[in-house]
Amino acid sequence: MSVLVCGLVGRLVIWLLQTSGPTSRIWKLHPILAELGECDLCLGAWIMPVMVALFGVNLLSPIYVPVVSEVLTGWMYAFGLHLARLGWQAKFGVTIISSE
Repeated sequence: MSVLVCGLVGRLVIWLLQTSGPTSRIWKLHPILAELGECDLCLGAWIMPVMVALFGVNLLSPIYVPVVSEVLTGWMYAFGLHLARLGWQAKFGVTIISSE
C-alpha cells in the first residue's frame, strides 16, 4: 500500500512544484532551472528519492545500501511516473492541429 501512496504523493508534489505560483518564479531565474521545472522526469529524479526515503519504500528488497537504495528506487519511481504521465497524455490529452 505504501508503494502506491508514495507514487501518488510523489506525482502530486511534482505537479504542484511545476504549476504553483511561487515555484514558477524560481523556474524563471535561470534557463537550466526552467528546463528542470518543465520536465517531470528531471524534477522527479530529485523529488522521488526524498519521497522514497520518507515512505520507507525499497524496491531492491533483498539488498539495502542506505543512500544508494533510496536513490535508485526513487529514480525507478520517477521513470515509472514519467511513463504513466506520457501514457495518460497520449490516451486522454487534446492535440490541436492548425493550418498556420
